[in-house]
This record gives sequence, C-alpha cells and structure tokens, in this order.
Amino acid sequence: MIKAIIVKKLSTLFIALVSILVMPTTLQADAQSDGDLGIAEYRKGNLIEAMQLLEKSAEQGYMPAQTTLAFILDSAEHDTEAFHWYQQAADRKDAAGLFGLAGMYAKGEGADKNPRKAGQLIQQAAELVHVEAMRVYAHALEYGQLGFESSPPSAAKWYLKAAGLGDKVSMQRLKKAYTLGQLGLPVDTQQARAWRKKLNQAD
Repeated sequence: MIKAIIVKKLSTLFIALVSILVMPTTLQADAQSDGDLGIAEYRKGNLIEAMQLLEKSAEQGYMPAQTTLAFILDSAEHDTEAFHWYQQAADRKDAAGLFGLAGMYAKGEGADKNPRKAGQLIQQAAELVHVEAMRVYAHALEYGQLGFESSPPSAAKWYLKAAGLGDKVSMQRLKKAYTLGQLGLPVDTQQARAWRKKLNQAD
C-alpha cells in the first residue's frame, strides 16, 4: 500500500516536471502563432483584432509582434508605449527593434532626442542586415550625420550592400555616383547603366 502511494506520488511529480519543461515551448509556439496572425490581420486593415493579438504575443516576448505593435503605436503617436516595445526587442538584438528604437531617439519621441544614440542603434541594425538601416547608415556616413564623421567611401560600401539586397534608393544613389564620380567611385558608364537596369527591373 505504501509502495503504491509512493509510486503514485512519483508519477504525479514526473508529470508535473514534464509539464513545466514543455510549457515554455508551448507558450513560445502560442506567442508566435498569435503574433503572426496579428501581423496578418494588421496587413488586412483589421486593426482592433490585430492589436489584441499583437499585445498578447508581445507580452510573451515574440519580437516580430513587439516591433509591429511598436510601429502601430508610434504611428498613432503613443510614443511611450512604442518606445517600450521597440526597447524590448532591441534589448535582444532584434534588427527591427534596434532600427525602430533609433527612430524614436532621432525624433525625440518617447525619450530625449539623441542623434548619436540613434546612429549607434542604426549601425547595429545595419550590421544585422536590416536593409533600411543599411541605407540610412550609408546616408549618415555620406553626410556626416548621427554622430558619424563624413566618409563617402564607407558610405559607398553600405549603399552597395543595401542595393545588393534590393534597396531601390541605394541603387539610385549608386547610379548617380557612377555617373558623376561621387562617393569616391570613378565615373563608370557601364556600372551606371547596370544600376539603371537593376532599378528598372525592380520597379
């Protein structure tokens, strides 16, 4: 009898331990499911349903939900909440979170305006292959903005990286640079034509 009770208790304890181990994975799956559905609903224009799903997912740590929710809140000028969710994602080195947080610092929304801090965050996002951040970083290097020294050759490298990933603004800049011999690049009509062709194909 005592042995049976002990076995039953051990069995119950084992089930409880398994449940604890499985729970984080289940929660993560639910968070991703809710977040992806929320993003899909937002793209359809179903804002109320999207917000409910995104908030639930963001609170469970799903970074795409955090950055999408932050973007919506930022667009609605709910700066404090937007900053919070961008910060949550940025703290885990999420490229979209870093870039979004940079925008808040650049505009002085949700935090004191800090262009240098914005530049540091943009650089981090660019290094994580966030295409828009790569272009913005290149622009800052070209003109010496956001705390960076002007370095046209470095800007050219980042425009090339962004253009290689399909960024049309960067393609346009390179076409002009090769046409006029800017950014430390030589006048090269062949390269200019190549970027013009890629631009046309991207449209």
